[in-house]
Amino acid sequence: MLIEIVLRLYPSVPVNSRTAVRDTVLPHGGGKDGLQPIHIHHGQRVQYSVYALHRRTDIYGSDALLFRPERWSEGKTIGKGWEYLPFNGGPRICLGQQYALTEAAYTVVRILQRFKGMELAKDKEETRIQATLTIAPETLWVRLVPVEDAE
Repeated sequence: MLIEIVLRLYPSVPVNSRTAVRDTVLPHGGGKDGLQPIHIHHGQRVQYSVYALHRRTDIYGSDALLFRPERWSEGKTIGKGWEYLPFNGGPRICLGQQYALTEAAYTVVRILQRFKGMELAKDKEETRIQATLTIAPETLWVRLVPVEDAE
């Protein structure tokens, strides 16, 4: 679950797109108020930012930019619909989703078996993100606490 929470702020693919296979209408998003329908023509490409979606204060609250795992256990329906798309959704959901989550969980478990914990190294420079087709930390300074030092 923690890995999925991290993917809210740092989705692997920050921007995605779809091409309309026929004329269609998006129910809202148009007009000055954003509540009007939008007509999408056959062949038109629509891009959307998962990175921006996951930071919306109307969905995640005024602290949307903070990593706050407890927000997922506060009884809200976050992550149950189209407001949480780290692996996209619907019929075109990422084929590697389960593999990626399993691999990440395995890695975290192996680190925690060897170390008592990890923390951000606050005395180091700020974490920088490299965003291209995918998103990844360029630098991420963490301090691992060995088991023998923790007691």
